[in-house]
Amino acid sequence: MKKASLLGLSLLVALGAAAQADVVKEVEHNLKGSSPDYKAASSQIKAALQNPETKDQVITWYLAGKAGFGLYDQLYLQETLGNSLSAADKKDAGHALIDGFNYYFQALPLDSLPDAKGKVKPKYSKEMLKTIKENYLPLKNAGVYLFEAQDFDGAYDAWELYATLPDNPLLGKEAPVAEPDTLVGQIMYYQGLAALSVNQDQKALNKMKQVLDKGYKNIDVYRYAVEAARRLNDSIELVNLAQQGYDAFGTEDISFIGQLINAKLNGNEYESAMKLVNEAIAASDPEDKANLSQLYDILGFIYEREDDNVNAAASFRKAIEIDPNLAKGYYDLGRVIYNDAVKLDEASEGAESPEVSSKLLEAAKLFETAYDMDEDNMDAIPGILYRLYYRLGAGYEDKAEYWQKR
Repeated sequence: MKKASLLGLSLLVALGAAAQADVVKEVEHNLKGSSPDYKAASSQIKAALQNPETKDQVITWYLAGKAGFGLYDQLYLQETLGNSLSAADKKDAGHALIDGFNYYFQALPLDSLPDAKGKVKPKYSKEMLKTIKENYLPLKNAGVYLFEAQDFDGAYDAWELYATLPDNPLLGKEAPVAEPDTLVGQIMYYQGLAALSVNQDQKALNKMKQVLDKGYKNIDVYRYAVEAARRLNDSIELVNLAQQGYDAFGTEDISFIGQLINAKLNGNEYESAMKLVNEAIAASDPEDKANLSQLYDILGFIYEREDDNVNAAASFRKAIEIDPNLAKGYYDLGRVIYNDAVKLDEASEGAESPEVSSKLLEAAKLFETAYDMDEDNMDAIPGILYRLYYRLGAGYEDKAEYWQKR
């Protein structure tokens, strides 16, 4: 086998560099024509952006950026003329504009380097800065295109450029003037939604907090911020944001107060929890039976924790009266009645008590109803019913045996 000569390798490298230089010239010629093919130019110039002989030349990045801005304008014009863009077209348009900005960001410093005589003579900077400023607002639309095409990462990036462009130090006095904070905050909110859509939950949470700092305090910002915190199991942020949402919108969205109730219950702050539950009940839509019944079930749980079984039972009864399909409500009511029966039985010191039997049978019926409704989540009930019927004694042996085998 013949060994490749160093001369041969050098020749190949030189030819490769020359080829990339030719590509740059070809793209430049294309973009100067009367009908530039921006998509072809964008594709063609990419290799030159990586080649050592061309990647440090301002013209390479300038042409790449010009092709990107041109492709976006071309596709956007199609839409304004009444031609619907496909999802692929929208994706191309959005990324073309993002690339246009990023390529110009690479070109600007190269255009300000001193020449062989040590003089700085920018050739393209004025045009590039003008184009960047003119395309500040179109970044919002590029994000919409990408969001609609379900390219959520791309949408996030387009809107990030929009949010940060006015403060880009590279642009200096030529930077565009930022829109009002509320408008910028709205776009940042959409960024948060984009991040949530691809399960980038920490990114979404951080963005939603920035949105609130901007003063854009739409109720949905709090909702999605709380959702991001919930996904992250960040209980501190969740409670903090739920409290902010509750302070701003009260019971307009019950989910805020629901999170606060859970936090109070987890901290054994039953008095505070009860106050919040009663407020939520008062604010609930009577037609939202599932939500209202759950609130009464929670209220019963709080009474039970405070050893007030009378009010606990009343709350659980109210819960299943509102929503007869609430399996947990039947279970919770059965548990309170069963516990009362056990206490009475123990206080009677073995003497038969019709009241004890009556309570045990009522509890049994409630437990069986709950089990029939939601067998998968009520796997503790067979054991409870076995002990219950065993306690009832004579005449209930078959039932005790039945539940023992379940």
